[in-house]
Amino acid sequence: MNRLLILLFGIVSTTAVFILLILLYRYANVSDDTLHRGGDDLHSPAGETKSVEGPKKWLKDLASRKKPSYSYAVSEMEISLPLKKRPEPKTSFRLILRNLDSYKMFCIKQLFERNGIDFSVFKKRGEAVLVLHDIDSDERSRIVRMVREYDVKTEIEKYTKD
Repeated sequence: MNRLLILLFGIVSTTAVFILLILLYRYANVSDDTLHRGGDDLHSPAGETKSVEGPKKWLKDLASRKKPSYSYAVSEMEISLPLKKRPEPKTSFRLILRNLDSYKMFCIKQLFERNGIDFSVFKKRGEAVLVLHDIDSDERSRIVRMVREYDVKTEIEKYTKD
């Protein structure tokens, strides 16, 4: 009984492998047109002709295109921004700070960051210089008052790139 089961299992598994190999062979040798038409179109009536543009039509079109003499390293993208009016250029001001120690500078920087004031800091001839971006005259005078509360002498001038 045991031998019979082993023999039966061997026959069934060999047959399954054989059928699988036949199906793989048929799949590998089927043309692309037959694959993409579907099963119903395979046996159409003799008088009926169907024009099927295969999935490789786009590839043929791409291959037949004339290639340019140049190539880009990245994809090319064209963007147009229809602006209604030209934006006005923003002015920046230089706030020169004198009599300044590190603690006062720390406090002033924290004050500016807390109030959302856009600024840059650099040192020029031993003086700290704050460049204030995109502010109007009211805000500029408010900033000068805030800085003078820390007993810091200030001088303000219009910023031009050195």
